[in-house]
Amino acid sequence: MIQRVPACPDRLRIALLVLNESHWSRSILDGIARFTLEHGRWDLWMHPRGLGAPATLPSDWNGHGVISRISNEPLRQSIDHHSLPTINVSWHGVHSRRFPKVIADPSGGGRLAGDFFVQRGFSNIGYIGPPLCYSYQDEVLPEVFKIAENAGCRTFQFAPDPSAPEPDFDFQRDRLVQWVRSLPKPVGIVAWNTIQAREIILTCQAEGIHVPNDVAILAVEDDPLVSKLSPIPISYIEQRVEQVGFEAAKELQRIISGGEPRNQPVLIAPEGIVEKASTNTIFATDSIVREAVIFIQRNSELAISVSDLTRHLDISRRSLEDRFRKVLKRSPAEEIRLARVRVLKDILRQSNSTLAEVSEQAGFSCENSMLRFFKRMTGITPGEFRRNHPQDLLDITD
Repeated sequence: MIQRVPACPDRLRIALLVLNESHWSRSILDGIARFTLEHGRWDLWMHPRGLGAPATLPSDWNGHGVISRISNEPLRQSIDHHSLPTINVSWHGVHSRRFPKVIADPSGGGRLAGDFFVQRGFSNIGYIGPPLCYSYQDEVLPEVFKIAENAGCRTFQFAPDPSAPEPDFDFQRDRLVQWVRSLPKPVGIVAWNTIQAREIILTCQAEGIHVPNDVAILAVEDDPLVSKLSPIPISYIEQRVEQVGFEAAKELQRIISGGEPRNQPVLIAPEGIVEKASTNTIFATDSIVREAVIFIQRNSELAISVSDLTRHLDISRRSLEDRFRKVLKRSPAEEIRLARVRVLKDILRQSNSTLAEVSEQAGFSCENSMLRFFKRMTGITPGEFRRNHPQDLLDITD
């Protein structure tokens, strides 16, 4: 009888039951790979299967632990049969000591998304959640609407047709068109994923609705390939999914070594918003503020100051400060700093430049000045940021 023979019998054998079709799942696998390179000698096993075949842990498989996206009952049962330490990296299901979770924080993402549109000055905020057939318990929606309603914004939720046979938006087209038409403009829409965000952009394009000035769109997750297939690149929440994989591997190693499963899930907080063209609107009722933000964006790679702004606009500093506080709820100096840190993040994500070269490209006087600024703005060093964001050739600037 043919039996399974592990490749490396002297190593911990870990089953990876994580789909690899999506950018999200591949990012989790990237994080697991980083952990094994830095900390562990693991023999990683991945289920060889066709795209249409469900993931499962074979009854004759032997190993030391499992990292899985436990999204259905048959998969859960196949893993439970082995009684091995297991980490669940899926938003599906609930955390338990048998299947402890390490996940991106969905509530934190919802708060970030709601706050993004509130800070931009939108008074209308819409939300389109996960397809019903995926059976997610949506923890993003309540936070988006709580932030919006506490700020006095009106909220609007897309109601999908429950009889649709699959998540293909062709089956939701009429409802989606009617919903987008009915929304008061301008409106900021939070979409569960990049696929839905793209469908909204296509709908707006067909209806002659301008994106982003009339409808601005932010995705909760990122898929750079889908964004490139969209007529307009899609803004998204930086969920630090690669870090989810790294922390899942770290947590599994801890439990295998004798540690107790945690009573609460390990939540990886989102890092911020990565802004692309789908939200790159200067939505402001004040023309001076709008012109100021445009000037900041056009000069974000230069060391401009508030004095540069006041000279360009021929306005007093106090008046400009008051207008910014009223419209954007932040100062001109804060807006300049936010623009500069976005430039730094883009360079760090999309190039292999040295930190000295990054500093020069972003308009800083020296590397140390850039390092201090980045740490003050983000709480981490540029090196830590780059390690948490492995370069993706698909994710290039617009």
